Amino acid sequence: MDPKGNLFFSPKGQRDHGDIKLLNAGVDTVRQLYAGKPCLALFDQIIEVYHQGRGATIDLFDATWVVGAGTSTSGFRYRLQNNDLGVIVLFYARHTKVENIGTHVKIELSPHFIQERATVDVQAYMDGIAKQLLAYVEPMGCAVHLALDVQGWQPPSDFMDRFVTRSKRIVRKNGISDLEITSGEVATQYANGQSYLFGSAGALQSAIYNKTKEAHARDKIHFWESVWGRASSDDPTVSDYDPERDVWRVEMRFHQSVLREFAQGIPCNVDTGECLDMDHGFRRFLDVVPHLTGLWRTALKSYRLDHSRGLIDSAWQLLQENARFYDHEPHFFYKRARKAPGLGNERNVALVVGNLISLYARQGFTTQQAMHYLTQCGAWDDIANYYRRRGIGSGELRQLIAQRLVERRLLGKAA
Repeated sequence: MDPKGNLFFSPKGQRDHGDIKLLNAGVDTVRQLYAGKPCLALFDQIIEVYHQGRGATIDLFDATWVVGAGTSTSGFRYRLQNNDLGVIVLFYARHTKVENIGTHVKIELSPHFIQERATVDVQAYMDGIAKQLLAYVEPMGCAVHLALDVQGWQPPSDFMDRFVTRSKRIVRKNGISDLEITSGEVATQYANGQSYLFGSAGALQSAIYNKTKEAHARDKIHFWESVWGRASSDDPTVSDYDPERDVWRVEMRFHQSVLREFAQGIPCNVDTGECLDMDHGFRRFLDVVPHLTGLWRTALKSYRLDHSRGLIDSAWQLLQENARFYDHEPHFFYKRARKAPGLGNERNVALVVGNLISLYARQGFTTQQAMHYLTQCGAWDDIANYYRRRGIGSGELRQLIAQRLVERRLLGKAA
């Protein structure tokens, strides 16, 4: 079977999704934070230009920038902006004295800046700006928006009824002025199904909207048509893009705090038990790039369209599994680390593992299958920490589970 095939089978029947075309899987936005001690001479030079009034410009970093004020919600006092380049530089943190080391710089990149450059060049460009603005510069995390543009799929009429999120309530609203906030999250529908927004900007946020209409409204349709026109399937000379049909976008927006949690979660390979080294943190955009596809798939599990209870919608599964972001995806299992799990419940964890291994032995599972289902059981964070605190690494854990499976089969203790 073709792992990227379009024919899907389930107890509910089969579906052929050959009409769904993935036109673009890419990074839509990057927001990189830097800490350091401000270079006061350069800061003073920019601020002096700012006081010249609206529209004042300055030549820096081989480009011309409009100098303006940072918004109150940005956390920064000043802004350098060049829309032709597609870059905004925010600097001088509002809540840190300028003479102190702090997170004084944030660089925001637009889609056209990212699309036209290799990832190493993107990171080098941001690092170069930060090193001119700060001494003792250190990357402090980044936010990334992942976007998938598709034709042949759009949210079905019962989308809100079948869409599963972590929000406790989702209220369907019509009209752009309607907004529902529940438990700190947002679930919004605009203009009779033209756009959906789930989650808060400070967490993992999902946006689903008609990209064709949005691109026309922002006068960006020529740029995006040039991107979509490069999409091809079997014949590289024939584009998959049909200008007569609307393009829909599924977007997953990872705040830097969310990526920090993923980095601290020590992603584990579900096949081998291999754990990601903590040195591979997500402080820089370039650190995140190899994991974008895995993060995308994890996000589409958190925000999921179901066919029915317990069964994912086959089109959503295609969007989840067939989208590839750049070419470097390690096969890790991505989990966020919110707390230190497993503390104070060691006995419960041991009982859970013992009972699950007995069930797996009865079902005749292999060691690889047992490891896979342990990571999926809902208690993996507690299990991993339980054994890690006892000095048992992934290799030893795999051997231990293999031994326990054999014992239960041979000694007749399988459940």
